[in-house]
Amino acid sequence: MFDFLTYFVYLSLLAVLLMLTNYRQKYSTNELDFDIGQKLRTEHFIALLILSIVIGFRYEVGVDWEGYKQTFELIKANPQVQFNDQYMEIGFFFINRIIADLGLSYQWMFFVVTFITWYFYFKSLPDFLLPLLLFFLFVDEYFFWGMNGVRQFTAMSIWMLATQYIITKNVKKYILLLLLASLIHRSVLILIPFYFIPYDKLYNRYFWTGLFIFSLIIGSSNQFIDYIESITIYLGQKIEVIGIYIRHIDRNRLIIAEETHVGLGFLFKTIVNLFTILISDHVIKKYPKTTIYFILLFIGSILFNLSYNIALIGRVNNYFLIFRSAVLAISVYHFWHIPRYRIAVIGFCSLYFLLFLVATFNSSNMCNPYRFSFTY
Repeated sequence: MFDFLTYFVYLSLLAVLLMLTNYRQKYSTNELDFDIGQKLRTEHFIALLILSIVIGFRYEVGVDWEGYKQTFELIKANPQVQFNDQYMEIGFFFINRIIADLGLSYQWMFFVVTFITWYFYFKSLPDFLLPLLLFFLFVDEYFFWGMNGVRQFTAMSIWMLATQYIITKNVKKYILLLLLASLIHRSVLILIPFYFIPYDKLYNRYFWTGLFIFSLIIGSSNQFIDYIESITIYLGQKIEVIGIYIRHIDRNRLIIAEETHVGLGFLFKTIVNLFTILISDHVIKKYPKTTIYFILLFIGSILFNLSYNIALIGRVNNYFLIFRSAVLAISVYHFWHIPRYRIAVIGFCSLYFLLFLVATFNSSNMCNPYRFSFTY
């Protein structure tokens, strides 16, 4: 539905974030150097505060908003509630416990979690790419999804930063960051082995193109879906992290991802996934260190084709598909600096922005209507 306040809040927020993160860009380096940690400026922290206020002080926005609110209020009303008395990870539990013990409301819990989450996204790419990263996190609906899958979205932000340490070959920092992320959502632990993948050797545009098309063909097969269901249940019995998911998702939601609707948006993103494979050669030649981002997205794209209607795998696959925002940010930056591609870049970004407007209208992840909690 069309709600003026909703569109005003989201579009104003996006515009303000882009202006603040683009401020004084002439002082930043334009090299993709992951050996130097990204330093946030005052403008970045102002952007984080504004973002945290809008997301933190929302009311009934996000499918799981009510569940997080009730959990916080249960913890606040019962000081005797301990970690073992609830289902959330220890880090998230203590965020709730500390804020509750300070006498603050659930809005401040959302505020703090939002600040932590987006801080890591802000740190995950060089600052000259940050405006583009934010743009694609919004228009690709991960901004909306983050107000639904709150804990996993936080873990995803830390994981995105951790991938820098795959590039710089620092296994200690990589594992430490994933252990930190696991305090919020333990599913992130399945990503530890991804440090040891030989990404450069895995890159072959023709191989990934063929695999993408093959996965797209067989992914809609009912027989294949049955195989995936059986494998998923088996792994749930062997791997605790997957088992936790299965125990919290009933059979219908395990097989059919309620949030997935095959329409123009679905088709557009499928085409974008294939498009990133086809253009990857151009970008990787210029920025070889970005190979890891492309490979992770390719993995996510293949898994998406094979399991877009399986909720459990779709949740885990978000750890890979989140890199679509990073890959698109890097690619748009690259092609924008080639004059003959600028019109195509503008057209592509405009199409994505239109998709964002439609997703808002359709209340993606219950984003619409947006309401401030202090008005209720």
